[in-house]
Amino acid sequence: MQDYDLLDVVLLCQAALAQDSPEPPEFYINQILNRCFAYLTSEQKQEVEVYLAEKKYLPPVDLIL
Repeated sequence: MQDYDLLDVVLLCQAALAQDSPEPPEFYINQILNRCFAYLTSEQKQEVEVYLAEKKYLPPVDLIL
């Protein structure tokens, strides 16, 4: 990652956390995602697609019978 992109990401994180930011936190998170996504390889981008498609971000379900 280029140092100027890393600086942008840090600044966007700070803006997302600031109480007086003109945009909602989701706006800044999307900006961060856009900057970081560009550095992923094709294989990593495919991993992101699988992660989202399989909803791996959800906690495991414990079934109690």
